[in-house]
Amino acid sequence: MEKKVKKRAVKEIRVEIPQFITHVPTSKTKFMKINGQRLYSGLNPHIRAKIVTELHNYVRPFINAEMKKKGSDITSLSPLHIRLEFHAPINYGDVRRIKGTIRWKEPADDYVASWDVDNMWIWGKTFNDTLTEEGHIKDDSASFVRASGEVKWVPVDTFDERKLVFIITKCV
Repeated sequence: MEKKVKKRAVKEIRVEIPQFITHVPTSKTKFMKINGQRLYSGLNPHIRAKIVTELHNYVRPFINAEMKKKGSDITSLSPLHIRLEFHAPINYGDVRRIKGTIRWKEPADDYVASWDVDNMWIWGKTFNDTLTEEGHIKDDSASFVRASGEVKWVPVDTFDERKLVFIITKCV
């Protein structure tokens, strides 16, 4: 018999995804780096749908584990404000997948970032849609999610320290 978890009201829910994936498969041998601009700029709609499905499947267990662990009632926070902290090294834009291996090297002291933080919006869209698919929220329309899409880059020293942190609070 499954034990019923008592739900409790909370002020904030944090869903952390350590060492997040950087690439998703587009075929058996090809991978594409996760980047919102690339995803919606001239990409075949079938490949786009495959990538989005892969991202939903990837974030789903992290969302469900956090909701189950805390027994949190997300509806107590409604309307929601959902934001993303994107923890990555300054040279995250230079991460490559070559022959099945992720390649990253420590940046030089004078390295200047050339990647756009706002291109990580696809993670937020995926997160919100998965919250809905899993029944944690009724839907992700403006009636339930009043603020979303904020991406804040948090610099970390190494590639292994990378993580995504989704923060859900009540929108005021």
